[in-house]
Amino acid sequence: METLFENKLMRDAEWAKDCYGYIYFRRPIMIVLDVLAVLYLIWGVYDLVVNSVINVVIIFPVFLVVLTTLVYRKNSKMSLKRDFEVHGKAIEIVTTVTDKGIEMSMSTGALYRVSFNDIKKVVQTKKYIYLWSKTNTLYPLKKDSFSVGSAEDFLLFMRNKGIK
Repeated sequence: METLFENKLMRDAEWAKDCYGYIYFRRPIMIVLDVLAVLYLIWGVYDLVVNSVINVVIIFPVFLVVLTTLVYRKNSKMSLKRDFEVHGKAIEIVTTVTDKGIEMSMSTGALYRVSFNDIKKVVQTKKYIYLWSKTNTLYPLKKDSFSVGSAEDFLLFMRNKGIK
C-alpha cells in the first residue's frame, strides 16, 4: 500500500479554537439559527420601540449567543485539559491516506482506520480540513502540515472518491 498523503497535526489551542469554532458558529445549521436569532431580535426591538412592550422574543437571541459562546469556550478548553490530564501533553495525530482508506495514529498509541465509505463530507476552514464521518466524528488534518502530498491534491482526491 503506497502512502498517497501524510499529515501531522497537534491537538493544541489553535486546533481546538478552529474545530469548536466551526462546530458552534460556522456550520450551516448554526448560521441559519443565527439569522433567525437576528430576525427575532429585530422583531423584539421593533415591538419595544413601536409598542413600548418588552417581548420575550428579544431574550431568545441574546440567550442563544451567550449560551453558544459559553459552550464553545468550555468545550475548547475542556478538550485540551483532557489531553493534558490523561497524556501530559498535546496529542499529535499522524494521518496516512492510501487507496484503501485513512489511518490515524495518535501519540497516545491509539490507531484509527476509516474507510472512505464512512466519510460523509469534507469540511474546510482557513487552516484545517475536517473529515466528517457518518457517525459525526471529525477527523482533522492541518492544511499546511502535509509531508506527503498537498491539501489541494487531498481535497481533489476526496472529491474523486465521491465525497463532497
